[in-house]
Amino acid sequence: MKKSFTFIMAFIFLISFIPHVYAIESPPQIVGPTAVLMDFTTGQVLYDKNMHQRMYPASTTKILTAIIAIEKGKLNDVVTVNDDVKNIDGNSIYLVPGEKLTLEQLLYAMLLESSNDAAIAVADHIGGNVQAFADMMNKKAKEIGANGSHFVNPNGLPNNNHYSTPYDMALIARYAMGNATFRKIVSTIHYQIPPTNKFGKPRDLWISNRLIKPTSFHYDGADGVKTGYTVAANQVFVGSATKNGHRLISVIMGDVGTNIWSDTIKLLNYGFNNYTLVNPLAKDSIVTYADVGKVKFKLPLIAKNSFYYAVPKGEENNIKSSITLDNNIKAPIKKGTVLGKIDFTFDGKSIGSVQLVADESVYKNYLGTYYNSNRTTIIKDYGTIRSYIELILGLFAILVSVVLWRRKRAKNRFIFIK
Repeated sequence: MKKSFTFIMAFIFLISFIPHVYAIESPPQIVGPTAVLMDFTTGQVLYDKNMHQRMYPASTTKILTAIIAIEKGKLNDVVTVNDDVKNIDGNSIYLVPGEKLTLEQLLYAMLLESSNDAAIAVADHIGGNVQAFADMMNKKAKEIGANGSHFVNPNGLPNNNHYSTPYDMALIARYAMGNATFRKIVSTIHYQIPPTNKFGKPRDLWISNRLIKPTSFHYDGADGVKTGYTVAANQVFVGSATKNGHRLISVIMGDVGTNIWSDTIKLLNYGFNNYTLVNPLAKDSIVTYADVGKVKFKLPLIAKNSFYYAVPKGEENNIKSSITLDNNIKAPIKKGTVLGKIDFTFDGKSIGSVQLVADESVYKNYLGTYYNSNRTTIIKDYGTIRSYIELILGLFAILVSVVLWRRKRAKNRFIFIK
């Protein structure tokens, strides 16, 4: 009995040292014809199904409309509704020409209830008119990197020249979710617009995102972003969820019925179950030291930015790094000067780099003394000091020789005259 117990304890002790082995799941099978799963922090694509195929974005268009309005306007701006809100198809909060609402109220209407007339009112306020605002949308999309998209209206109603791709919509959503105001709106379940000068009752707005509100498709960690549907586009959904600080962006375009929700859950589960976000380098952390000058003054070099990368679980330690510094670094050096870089690889493939900058300024005086800004580190170049001493002594010797020569010459001249 005692031997059996000893054997069992030894076995438990040994298996405790066996590393965990993770097997990456096969990518999920979804009904939607086009989709992408993107890491929010890095922009890495973790799943791709025809992600560059041109599709109708429907009301997910309002993601771009909203972020432009947030950046260009003020939430407390008073918006006066124009006549062009009349006879707008699709979802509406029944705005009345001449009605006054705040930009914030219209943003909630647009992103929660998917109000098409609210999107028109926002476009008129920010751009002056729908066409001018569409030009702003296309310019912003290009800035974000959504080069496969073109927009002609702020609400996503069908138009042959109004299109995007899953990849582009993921880029746009990733950009928008970087804004705190936008994140707050798209994660709000209920919002109420009080009576206005033209509408005598409160308007209750409810989120259409079934991953956030209490439904059979509720998903823990879901925090955005927008639904969409037209007959031409079919079901479209741009989603966001965060678990343990790791946020993923999902996009499915052209799906059918409630498959949009089950497909999205499959994508998010695949991402969270199989990938982890690692941070091998933090911004402003000291990476290495550079030798400055002959005295090899130790200058700390820090990371200009943080570095993140999503890796398959179990491979967190497979990210490797190498440092490259500029040649012959000399003082003076200003704090923040780029003096090198650190390159990262994963399984032998380059995955990015971060610049290394001087953490402090370094100066050198005429005596060859090196010191930082607050003079906490001072290193003297005795070779330079010795050279100065030798120069001074040499000059002094020459001066003495000249003086003695002149005295001797004067003495000889005096003897000659006498």
